[in-house]
Amino acid sequence: MQKDGRFLVLLAREPLPLSLGQIARAGEYKMSSLCDRIGVSERHLRRVFEEGIGIAPKDWLRQERMVAARSLLRQGSPIKEVAIDLGFTTSKMFSRDFQLFYGLKPTEFQRKEQANIFNAVM
Repeated sequence: MQKDGRFLVLLAREPLPLSLGQIARAGEYKMSSLCDRIGVSERHLRRVFEEGIGIAPKDWLRQERMVAARSLLRQGSPIKEVAIDLGFTTSKMFSRDFQLFYGLKPTEFQRKEQANIFNAVM
C-alpha cells in the first residue's frame, strides 16, 4: 500500500500501519530482517516488489539506505557514525557504497552541502 510516497505495512501485532522504510531501517536494511518482520518469504517479497514497483527489494533497500545516509550526512553526522547507524561493518564500506550510488565521496557530499548552506545564508 502506498500513501504519500511511502510504503505502509499492516501487521496484526501493530495498531497502526508501519512505514516499510522504518521497518527496513530497524532491520539494518537486510532483506531477511524485513521479511521476518512483515512475515513473508524472500521469494514472495521479490515477486510483490517486482510486480508492484518494478524493482527488486534489495535495490529498494539500497536506495532507502542511501537516502537515509544522505539525510544524516546533511545533518552533519560524522561519517563513522552514519556507517554504524546504517549497519555497515566499516566506514570504508559505507564510503565505497555511497560513492557508487551518488558519484561522490561522503566527505565531498558534506563539503558541498556546507557550501550550499553557507551560500544560502550569505
